[in-house]
Amino acid sequence: MKAEYLIDNLKELEKKEGITLVCCFSRKFFVPIFFKALAEMDLPRKDIHLLVYDNTHDGGLQKALEEALQNVTECYKSVRLYKSNLLPRWRVAGQGVLKFSDSKVSNIWKMWKQLKKLIHTPTFFQLEDDTIAPPHAFKYLTSILTAKPKAAYVTGISTGRHVIATHPVKLGVYHLKMAPCKNCFKVLERRALHPDTKGVVPVDASGVYCFAARTDRFFSGFKGFNPDKLNFPYFFLDVLFTWNMKRQGHEIYADFDVWVSHLHAAGSRLNAFSKDQAVEKADLWLPEYDNYAIGIEVNPDDRKRELKPAESWEI
Repeated sequence: MKAEYLIDNLKELEKKEGITLVCCFSRKFFVPIFFKALAEMDLPRKDIHLLVYDNTHDGGLQKALEEALQNVTECYKSVRLYKSNLLPRWRVAGQGVLKFSDSKVSNIWKMWKQLKKLIHTPTFFQLEDDTIAPPHAFKYLTSILTAKPKAAYVTGISTGRHVIATHPVKLGVYHLKMAPCKNCFKVLERRALHPDTKGVVPVDASGVYCFAARTDRFFSGFKGFNPDKLNFPYFFLDVLFTWNMKRQGHEIYADFDVWVSHLHAAGSRLNAFSKDQAVEKADLWLPEYDNYAIGIEVNPDDRKRELKPAESWEI
């Protein structure tokens, strides 16, 4: 089955006006949680084109999204529901030698290539289905984007996630050390920032979970970038895509006044990770093993950080 619009009330004459809010979905479970949080966000809804992207062939997810959008269609400038109908890909968590073309995130890459064709406004704001943004996220991030004329995007702060609520996680904003070659996408070190960082800071790359972006600059990340040919480990897709924007001369910023919760459905429980579970971590290339050491805690003072368990509840 081909990709298709399931809902589309976008008017041709208005498609470049306002700002686009992109919400990316692959899991039915998060739909009610996501839309409850979205309703609590401070948004100029009448200036927003809501684009919900269902990146699956899942009929249950489709039905849940259609029902959720029935309740909000009149609130926004326009509402679109786009379904990719992609089948799920093979996934082996933590296996760095997995081919990119076989990985789960290869479907995410296909989604980003399609999103470039679907976003018509000069700027857009993006949220993933497992991301709960605070009410002020849109206002803060879009205002910083306006104040940073060289920025491709400004991101909020999210962490990793885990099945265990007490597991320490790293931030999804990074400084990178890259191999010293002109057209090389080889990561030698990916170092996540410390959770106690303050204010708005420049970064080299990030995850793509909650951010405000200039559309043309954000999609400059496609230039010279082909994950299938590069075949890097699947866990570097968003990192290298966003870092490639910097290669094109643009800037990336992270706002440490916007912390989002990253949800993980673990059996019969849901864990919500944020700052209280975060430590500084790094990932290092080990040439002698032809692989990466992932999640090395950075602790030069040998001081243990007191962490709270992630908020967790039965589902």
